[in-house]
Amino acid sequence: MHHAQIDRLSYRASPVHALDARVKLICVLVFSVFVISLPATSVSILACYAIWPFAVLVTANIPIKFVLKHILIVSPFVAVLAVSNLLYDKEVVVAVFGPWRWETTGGLLRCFSICGKFIITMTALVGLAATTRFSDLLAAMAKLGVPHLFVVQLGFLYRYIFMLIDRGYHVLRARAGRKLRRLGFGDEVKTSAAIVGSIFIGSIDLAQRVSMAMQGRGFDGRFHRLGKKRIAGADYLFAAILALYIVGLQFLGRVFY
Repeated sequence: MHHAQIDRLSYRASPVHALDARVKLICVLVFSVFVISLPATSVSILACYAIWPFAVLVTANIPIKFVLKHILIVSPFVAVLAVSNLLYDKEVVVAVFGPWRWETTGGLLRCFSICGKFIITMTALVGLAATTRFSDLLAAMAKLGVPHLFVVQLGFLYRYIFMLIDRGYHVLRARAGRKLRRLGFGDEVKTSAAIVGSIFIGSIDLAQRVSMAMQGRGFDGRFHRLGKKRIAGADYLFAAILALYIVGLQFLGRVFY
C-alpha cells in the first residue's frame, strides 16, 4: 500500500528515530507555538526557524520530496486564508529581512507569514510522524496525560483509515477494469456517489469484524506494549539544543526588531 510509506519511514534507524516519543512530541508542540506566535514582520527570524525541521529531516534521512508532497496536499485550505489577506489588508508596513528593510502591504506580508508558518509547522509535524511509530506516539500521549478515550479513538482511526484507503483502491481498480467507455458528467457523478456509498457501507461491516476479532483476542480498551522506554541523555540533549535554538532566535528578534 503506497499510503503506508510514512509508516515504513517511522521504522527506520537514525538518531532522531531513537529519541523518546514524549520528548519529540513536546518539542514539536513548543516549536510550533513559538513559530505561530512570531510577528508577521519578522521575515528573517521566520526563515531561521525553517532551518530546524529541515535539519531534523536530513539527520533522520527522511526524503524532503515526500514531506513537501504531503504539505502540498493540505495547502489549498491555508492558501485560501492567506490569499484573502491580500484583498482586505492594504496598509503599508515595513518588512525586515536581516539588514534589508522595505515597504509592502500588510496583506502581502501576512500572506507570506501564514504560508511560511504553515510550511514550517507542517514540516515539523510530518517529520514527527515519519520518525516516530504511531504506537509510540499513542503511548507518549497517554503518559503525558492526554485523555484515555481520545488516545483510543486516535488509535482506532489510524488503524481503520489504512483499511478504508485500501478498500477504496480495490473498488477503483475494479471499476477501471469494468469501464468500457467514457461516461457523461452526470453518469460519472452518479457512479462516484455509488462508489463512495459502497466504500462507507463496506467500512462499517469491516469495522464490526475487526472489533469482534480484537475482542476475541482479549482487547480491553488499552494498547499494551512489550517494554517501557525511559528518557535517556540523548533526549535531554535534543531538547536542550532546541531550547537554545529558540532562545537564540527570540533574543535576535528582540534585539533587531
